[in-house]
Amino acid sequence: MANNDQKAQAKVFLYELNNTRHEYGFSADEEWTLDLATDSQRKVLEHKYYPMLSLTVVPENIIGMLDLLEDKLGNAVGHIKDSLSRKKISKESTHLLAYCIARLKH
Repeated sequence: MANNDQKAQAKVFLYELNNTRHEYGFSADEEWTLDLATDSQRKVLEHKYYPMLSLTVVPENIIGMLDLLEDKLGNAVGHIKDSLSRKKISKESTHLLAYCIARLKH
């Protein structure tokens, strides 16, 4: 059952990424940047970038969620997985953030 919940969560997150891309008129060269963050890191990035999407993932499900998203998001997820080790995963609530570095909030 938990695996189905993760699949549904990943599907909704991908839908929201696509919807936001069209809603805000992203150009072809504007790509989503994905990052894992704690609550405090998320708040800092929210003040810097707009639009931003956030998905809360419990630490033990992060690898599984990244695996589900990797097929559609490729390199954006690949760089997180490459730098991630199980020891680095925080016990705090973790957020998977999506933002475009070219779209600073003013």
